[in-house]
Amino acid sequence: MAYRKILLKDLFFTGPKAVEAHLQLEPGLNVLYGASNTGKSFAIKTLDFLFGSSRPLPEIQERENYERAWLSMQMPQSGSITLMRALAGGALELHEGTATVVDDKKSNGRHLSARHDHTSTDNVSQFLLDELGFGSKFVAVDANGKKRSLSFRDIARFCIVDETAIQAENSPAESGQYPTVTTERSIFKLLTTGIDDSAIVPVMDRKSFTTSTNAKIEVVDEMISSITEELTADHPNPEELSAQNERIEATWAAAQEQLQAAKNSIRSQLTTKRDIGFAISQYQRRREEIAVNIGRFEQLEEVYNSDIERLEAIEETGFLLTLGGDKDCPLCGASPDAQRHVHGLKDIERATEAAKMEIGKIARQRVDLSETLSNLNVEGKQTELKLEELDLSLRAIELELNQLAPAADSAERRLSEILSARDQVRRGLSLIAQRRTLQVRRDELAALKPARKADKPRLGVPTTIAHEFAQTVSKVLGEWQFPGKRHAAFDEGTYDLRIDGKNRRDNGKGVRAITHAAFKVALLIYCNERDLPHPGFVVLDTPLLTYRDPLHSSAGALTADEQTIANTSLKDFFFAHLSSLQKIGQFLVVENVDLPTSVAGMANVVTFTGDRTSGRTGLFS
Repeated sequence: MAYRKILLKDLFFTGPKAVEAHLQLEPGLNVLYGASNTGKSFAIKTLDFLFGSSRPLPEIQERENYERAWLSMQMPQSGSITLMRALAGGALELHEGTATVVDDKKSNGRHLSARHDHTSTDNVSQFLLDELGFGSKFVAVDANGKKRSLSFRDIARFCIVDETAIQAENSPAESGQYPTVTTERSIFKLLTTGIDDSAIVPVMDRKSFTTSTNAKIEVVDEMISSITEELTADHPNPEELSAQNERIEATWAAAQEQLQAAKNSIRSQLTTKRDIGFAISQYQRRREEIAVNIGRFEQLEEVYNSDIERLEAIEETGFLLTLGGDKDCPLCGASPDAQRHVHGLKDIERATEAAKMEIGKIARQRVDLSETLSNLNVEGKQTELKLEELDLSLRAIELELNQLAPAADSAERRLSEILSARDQVRRGLSLIAQRRTLQVRRDELAALKPARKADKPRLGVPTTIAHEFAQTVSKVLGEWQFPGKRHAAFDEGTYDLRIDGKNRRDNGKGVRAITHAAFKVALLIYCNERDLPHPGFVVLDTPLLTYRDPLHSSAGALTADEQTIANTSLKDFFFAHLSSLQKIGQFLVVENVDLPTSVAGMANVVTFTGDRTSGRTGLFS
């Protein structure tokens, strides 16, 4: 955190049917001087309005033709910018550059909400806080440490002081509203120390503690009552539930074993049934294969028999042909030597011999075939017997399964009944446990005590810081040649000053106004000297009220303390001192009283005459 200042440059008012109204501000000291009802206070309120104030601007006649207000500034980080806001209120617009170079002063800038939100940068409050180095800070809102985020509206009160606030009897650090005292003191602490309240852990106040605790006890009592009613309805003898639970657990375990045994038996029989079914299918497939093979082999046997008959015929024919081969031909009487045959006898003999051999081969094969057929027939009979045996086993297994199923179902029903009873008992035990826990919680709540005063956070400005700040105020009063010893002390009870032993608020309006101004100027100096964040400008509306004309002023006749100041040259030293602070801050003083002649050489003086025939009449003319 560091001291960064904002420089106010130009305040403009524009409207489609109006001549632009312009108030130019310079670095250092600016004095807005003139007659009443010329727009001086309206200009101050507009500055505050452009910094996000929610208070509507006064409905003065002079503003009727104007729609927008513009404020150009030099920012610590963003440089030259201009804020615009409709005089009717609402969000703001942020433009880069000064108001004089904003394109026809149209509404085309970045929108900034007037409502503070520390989680977003799209609101004028957080934008200004970030520019000044505050970032996201938190301040306490009550003595128990409850917090909220810091808003620029909290800071604005320390740099823009209107005519009402500067004369008020309350501390310059406070608005005079009781509900906001803690917050305003926390803000003053932040400005003078640079430390916010984000680290504070809130405690509950006695009233909230009592209300909260009683509400919690009432809720717990209702829960206990509801549980007791349920126990009474469902468990007339809750003290017996533990014993019942033990018995049911034993019965449950036995029923589970019985059901598991039945399931294991069924599972085993089903496995056996599956194996038998598989074996039956295998044997049936083999039976079919045997039947097919027997049929084929019987056909082959017929083929063998046919081949043997054919070969035997060949053998017999060859034998007959060889019998007459050495005799005369019975047809022509030719001798054997004279006979000519296509095939000789030897060929016939060879064919006959071959037929014999083939008959022998086929005969052997037929023997093998007969043996194979015999084996297949035997295997077929065995297969039929095995199938009959397996079928009997399957029937026996199915019969046993039919006998086991009801037992398993019965065991499962019993287990379900036991489970229901067990759940009911467990529900009762759970309710007893819940009631016991709730009773313990109720006893704990009843034993709680509200936070002691010592437990609450210590808020406010540390004594040493308050003393140092008061010394700065003393120096400012000395520079202004305030009458008396100018010894300022900080009263931690009222968060106000005691000057030369007298409470600031016990003085007349004029003295309160000048000492209020001293408070705010001293704060700027204090923050600058310690490199703490501060807006870097102070706006004071009528701080020199003591120099008023008692006959024509609404503030009335001067009190004795006011007359004492009025008889001094305090206002000369006041302006001279503010002018000397040009390097560290900017000041805008609004005054009705006559100014010292020396002011013109040390300040930017803007005079509203209130007379259309002489000089500038007012803010809008």
